[in-house]
Amino acid sequence: MGLGKKLLTLAASLVVFNVVLWGLPKIAPQVPDRYEGVSVAARPPAAAPKTTAPSPLPSGFPSMDRPPPKIVVPDGQAQPIATKFGLTYDVPADWQNASTGFGGWEDATGWSIVYGAIGRYGYESCSAQNGSTLGLSGATGSADGDLIRVATEHSRNSSKIFSAAAPGTEPTVSFSEPREITIAGSRGIRITTTVADVVQDSPCDPPAAIFDIVTTVSYATAVTAVFMVQLDQGVDGAADRAVADRIFSTIRRS
Repeated sequence: MGLGKKLLTLAASLVVFNVVLWGLPKIAPQVPDRYEGVSVAARPPAAAPKTTAPSPLPSGFPSMDRPPPKIVVPDGQAQPIATKFGLTYDVPADWQNASTGFGGWEDATGWSIVYGAIGRYGYESCSAQNGSTLGLSGATGSADGDLIRVATEHSRNSSKIFSAAAPGTEPTVSFSEPREITIAGSRGIRITTTVADVVQDSPCDPPAAIFDIVTTVSYATAVTAVFMVQLDQGVDGAADRAVADRIFSTIRRS
């Protein structure tokens, strides 16, 4: 996937990018305030205005600077991926477990969004782009305890991720309403973004995609845990959108 955004899928051992990532606060990257020119089939869910500062982590709350070690299982089994947030999730057996790496997107303006504890589907499946994928999963954290607001902020990133480089090439983006779900016995919020009419910058760009976000209570490192699944659609080998359902259903306490 190119999408006018450079796809980042880096191993944790790479020095470049590590220096930046280890220095980031243990929260989700800031989301730009404005998304101009996006054609939306449904209005994004409104986030309630923030009236109070995020609460600091409680005294003695566990925290990790680096992701847990990779969990190795036999071939053919679902791949468990432990996160820094006291939660573990599984990706299907045909996905690649890159749990100690980071993945995300950046553009020429300096905007970026990064997730750790990643899984990759269809890695290097498109020869025209190094690091291409047909699907990506990952997790990050937020200091904001408002699950709906955090999920909304992350879902809005889809319009930037799937915009091509040239002006006026924004995709059609539709957002589901925030849905209440149960994650590891706790409250969760899920927002699914459906992206269509993607203008392709390269042969690796899909014409459509799913960008799915779940937020829930975090048990380490941050107040809120954020899980992301992105799936290319309309291309050879594309994963069924139900894969996101299966991945989110596996989230559990580590």
